[in-house]
Amino acid sequence: MVSPVSIPLAFVCAAALSFAADAIAFPRVGLRRTPGALALHIVSVVFVACLICALTRRPFFSAFIAVAVVGLMSGVSNAKYASLREPFVFTDLSLFSQLFAHPRLYLPFLSVQTVIAIVAGVLLLAGGFFLDAAAPAHVAAFCALAAAAFLIVGYALAARLHLTLDPIEDQRRHGFFAVFVAYLLNGMRRATFRGFESAMSVSPFAQASESHSRPDIIVIQSESFFDARESSSAIESSLYTHFDTALRESTAHGQLDVPAWGANTMRSEFALLSGISSAKLGYARFYPYAFVRRACASLVSWFHRAGYETLAIHPYYADFFGRDRVFPLLGFDRFLDIRAFANAHRAGPYISDESVTDRIVKELDSSRSKPAFIFAMTMENHGPLHLETVEKGESSRYHNLGEDPAFDDLTAYLRHIANADAMIGRLLAHLRARRRDTVLCFYGDHVPALPHVFERLGTVPSRSHYFIWRNFGDRPARKQDRAVEDLGAALLHTMESADRREVATGESERTEQL
Repeated sequence: MVSPVSIPLAFVCAAALSFAADAIAFPRVGLRRTPGALALHIVSVVFVACLICALTRRPFFSAFIAVAVVGLMSGVSNAKYASLREPFVFTDLSLFSQLFAHPRLYLPFLSVQTVIAIVAGVLLLAGGFFLDAAAPAHVAAFCALAAAAFLIVGYALAARLHLTLDPIEDQRRHGFFAVFVAYLLNGMRRATFRGFESAMSVSPFAQASESHSRPDIIVIQSESFFDARESSSAIESSLYTHFDTALRESTAHGQLDVPAWGANTMRSEFALLSGISSAKLGYARFYPYAFVRRACASLVSWFHRAGYETLAIHPYYADFFGRDRVFPLLGFDRFLDIRAFANAHRAGPYISDESVTDRIVKELDSSRSKPAFIFAMTMENHGPLHLETVEKGESSRYHNLGEDPAFDDLTAYLRHIANADAMIGRLLAHLRARRRDTVLCFYGDHVPALPHVFERLGTVPSRSHYFIWRNFGDRPARKQDRAVEDLGAALLHTMESADRREVATGESERTEQL
C-alpha cells in the first residue's frame, strides 16, 4: 500500500535531485539562479512527475522519470552544444521525428557515453515500472488535477522570467531545464504566432516594384560554404580559384552574417527568403518554418508577382524542415527534391554539387515564356564529415597541416569545397556564353560543424561568404559585408541599378540622335 505522505515526498526528492541532472548541461549555470528560474524548474519537474503518475499510477516510477527526463535532455543538449555551439531548445522537439527518418544527420553526433547512458536509462525505467506498486485510482485523479495546476503556474512563471533569447546567455543565468521550459511555454503562446505574422507583414518584399529588365535569377545556397583560407594560411588557395574569379567580376561580395553555426540551415534560408532578421522573429527564430501557416511576403513572392516562374531545387527529401509545406506559401511554383535526382551522381553520401549544376542548367535552358527565379540548395558538403573516409596522402591536396587524423574532417570538407568551386566555375562559363541576361547570387548557409578543427587552428569563424554576379552591365566588384537577411534586397538592387543604366543609356542615345 502506497502511503499518502510518501508520494509528495518522492516528488520533492525528484525535484531536488533534478538540479544535479540539470547541472551537467553546458554551458554551466551560475551558482546563483534567479528565484523565478528556481521556481519554474521545480514546478516543471513536479508537473512531469504528476503527469506520468496520472497515466501510470506508479508514483515512485514517475518521480524517477521526472529526474531521468532532465538528465536525458541535459545529455542531448551537451551533444548538440559540443557540435553546434547551441543548447537544446524547444523547437528541436518538432524535429524529433526526423531523428528516425534521417538518422545519419543526427545520431552520429551523440557520443558513445551518451548512447550508453540512454540505453541504461531505458532499462532502468522499464524495471522501475514493473517494480513499483500501482497506487489507487484516486491518486491518479489527484495527480492529473495537480499537473493541470502546475501547468498554469508554469505558464505564469515562464512569462515573467527575464530572457534574452540567447540560449547560451539565458542558460548561464537560469539553468538549462528552466530555460528550455520557458522557451517552450512562451514559444507556443498565441502571441508568438501573432508576433511572427506581424514581423512578416513588414518584409521588404511585401510591396511590388516595377523593373524594366527581367533577367533570369539564380540563387545558390551552398552547404557549409565559407572561405576557409581566412581561418588558416595552410589551406590550399587554388581550391577557391573560380570563387576568386567570381569575386573579381561580381557587383558585390563579402562576408555574410548568418543566424546559424554548423547546422540549422533553414534559419539562414528563411532570413534570405523573408528579408527579416532573427532578432525580429522572437521565439520563432529557432525554427521559423514551423511558424509559417499561411501565404506570406518573401523574395520568392516578389518575383512571382513580377511575372517570374519560381523554382526551388534541393537534392534531399522535400519534407525535411517542412519545406514541402512552406515553399508554396512563400511563392514557389515548383519544388524539385531528391526524386528529381534519381540517377544523379553522388559525392560522398549526398547528391553532388555537379548534379545540382546539371539541373540548374537544364532548367535555365528549357523553353518557357517567363523569366526564371531559381533557388537551389546544395547538399554535398553536409555532415557528419567524420563518417567520410579520407585516403592516406589525400590531405596534401587541400592543406599542409599534415596527416594528423584530427584534420581528417577538414580534408573531407575541403574535398567538397573543391566541388563547390567547380560548380561556380561551370555556372560562370555557362552564363558568360548565354545570350539571356542572368544574375547569380551564391552564398554559404553557415560554417561547417568542425569545432575541434577550429580549436586546433586557434580561430572559430562565424560568418560565411557571398557574391552577386551578372553576365551583363558593368561589374564594379564592391566588397561589402552584410547580413543574410539583406542579401535579397542587394539582389534586387543589382537589377534596379541595371535598369537605371539602361534608361540612362537610352536617353543618351536619343540626345545624340537629336
